[in-house]
Amino acid sequence: MKSTLPAMHVIWHFLLFVLTVVFLLTMIRAGLALWQFSAVDEADALVALFVQGLRFDLALVGIICFVPIVLGSLMSVVDSLRGVAKFIITLFLVSGLVLILILECITPWFIDTQGIRPDLSTLQNLSSPVSLVKGVVTEHPIPAGVAILLSVLIVIAFWARMELARFLRYRLSVPAGLVSAVLGGALCLLFIWSPIALDRKLPLGPGDALISVNTTVNELAMNSTYKFLHSIVLPFFQ
Repeated sequence: MKSTLPAMHVIWHFLLFVLTVVFLLTMIRAGLALWQFSAVDEADALVALFVQGLRFDLALVGIICFVPIVLGSLMSVVDSLRGVAKFIITLFLVSGLVLILILECITPWFIDTQGIRPDLSTLQNLSSPVSLVKGVVTEHPIPAGVAILLSVLIVIAFWARMELARFLRYRLSVPAGLVSAVLGGALCLLFIWSPIALDRKLPLGPGDALISVNTTVNELAMNSTYKFLHSIVLPFFQ
């Protein structure tokens, strides 16, 4: 009889992603709040900033993890599909982390020049993204170099902690796969909807970041990747 793995074998990888992303975005938000402290202090929104920020960070985690945790868990119970499941889970988690780091690295420039976090429209309005990146690196070489170095180290550390050589060496048991898919998928949807109000009918959106009359403070309450993904999906529902 072939060995099977428990649900925690897969769930651990998603927990690692959740903890990494939430910690990372909280630290970045703290840095941005310190940079814009006069605006945050004037709006008396420090606590609300981090409470709403956590909601947006968990919503982002739910968006990135929903497909791999549901599809990956179900495919992991079939021995011949373990490799595909491993690829899907790894692709979503690593590429999601990379996207988060890229967008957060360029966020200070957008806040400094436009007072907002980047989304699809602001990125499309750039005349030359490559020239912009070169200009930022040239004008701010030390902060840019530190941000790039830290981003690379974070991705490498996350990749190493995933222990891909051991990941899904055997298939998940059927009960484990079902538990992981159902429980994990339900938590992802809960994060996305963030139902503080029980009558909430729509997923979390940029309007939920209105914690102040100051636009910049409201932008800090979000994270750039959620705003970017929301701006891509929103046109399909209008």
